[in-house]
Amino acid sequence: MRREKNTILIVLLAALVILALAAFAAACGGDEEATTTTAGGTETTAAGTETTAAPPSGEPIKIGAPLPLTGAYAADGQHMEMGLEMAVADLNAAGGLLGRPVELVTFDIQELLPETVAASKDYLIEKEGVDFVVEGYGGYGPDFEAFGAQSDVPFVHGSGSVRAAEMVSGDPETFGNMFQVFPVEAEYGKRAWEGMIQFEDQYTYPNNKIAILHGDLEWDLNYTAAVAAEAEAAGWEVVMNETFPYGTTDWGSILTQIRSLEPAAIVCSVLSVADISSFVKQFMEDPTPSLLDISYMVVFTETQEAVGESLTGVMGYVTSFVPPSPENDAWKARFEEMFGMPVPLTTPPSTYDSVMIWVEAVKAVGDPTKYAEIADHMRANPYTGLLGVYDFNNPEQTVQAGPDFPIAYGQYMGGGELAFFGTDEFVLPQYIEPAWEAK
Repeated sequence: MRREKNTILIVLLAALVILALAAFAAACGGDEEATTTTAGGTETTAAGTETTAAPPSGEPIKIGAPLPLTGAYAADGQHMEMGLEMAVADLNAAGGLLGRPVELVTFDIQELLPETVAASKDYLIEKEGVDFVVEGYGGYGPDFEAFGAQSDVPFVHGSGSVRAAEMVSGDPETFGNMFQVFPVEAEYGKRAWEGMIQFEDQYTYPNNKIAILHGDLEWDLNYTAAVAAEAEAAGWEVVMNETFPYGTTDWGSILTQIRSLEPAAIVCSVLSVADISSFVKQFMEDPTPSLLDISYMVVFTETQEAVGESLTGVMGYVTSFVPPSPENDAWKARFEEMFGMPVPLTTPPSTYDSVMIWVEAVKAVGDPTKYAEIADHMRANPYTGLLGVYDFNNPEQTVQAGPDFPIAYGQYMGGGELAFFGTDEFVLPQYIEPAWEAK
């Protein structure tokens, strides 16, 4: 009887302690609001405390990623991988996908050779059994032949290739699982022309001549063809339109031609740091009064470091500019904390968004292996991500450029900084200003 009384007394005392602690906590945080879930999967209260979602369990859902992790495109490939790693980390911190952990499986496609891309399909689909594939870019066609013609697993990539878009529209039954998260090449060329001629309200161009140089990759050819078409439509004369092989580092003969023509604008598209850096440095030894566009390579820190401050004023397009907003700024801060560097102006936002587009579809369908239903959902439901609105509801299943998905165009300002057309003030390069007449 005494033991029972002692037990009851202990229980009562414990209850009183718990009530007292609860009252103390309420007094300290009486204004605390309900918890909200952040993009990273943690719950944050107004008092600043965080709790993590229940950890995922069960068989992992695998995401496959054929990426150029070594070779000429390794810098891009590593950036692609960062976006994927962050997406997987966020998903798992938020409890996984459908309560299951998400796992990233990569395959190095090196120099984007067709046989290497085909091998990535055999490894990722056949051996690893991934339920989704994300690729930054992989050869502008061979990836579609490997992952579209031989698989129905949803596949998202960022090549922005008109050839790939035409493959989907021409054979939707075979390639209906393939989606592109960037507009095609010509859209970037159109944006480049807009960015290059923006000074016309302030200065008189020396002439209406443009020189165009490009490597022999399909992207280079289509990008510069669009610039040429826009220039000719505006009444400009294309005085040079020359293809050169990758690996060109001696630009003497080409620059001799350019200097004799003195065009008001030059576009040089070659997706190689070594090639483009040598061109810019040799051009700057005796520059003509010409606006200079070097396409995508203006964003690379390797280009900026190789050329130095002589790159100031040079322009080019930007595939992955995350516009400022509270949500986007928080994402960029988390990226920098995770990787110890600011978000590159390359591929991390697009590969991150690619995963989240698929995640929304999987949640809606409820099963990551119902590939056709997932593809249908991705096609029918636009997704708002870091770069804009991804709307695949078109025959090409390709993001369309426009107000909801703007293409960024940048100008190098020195010190590793870029200005962006439409939001910042561009400047005439120092070597041009003396040759221009103010209106």
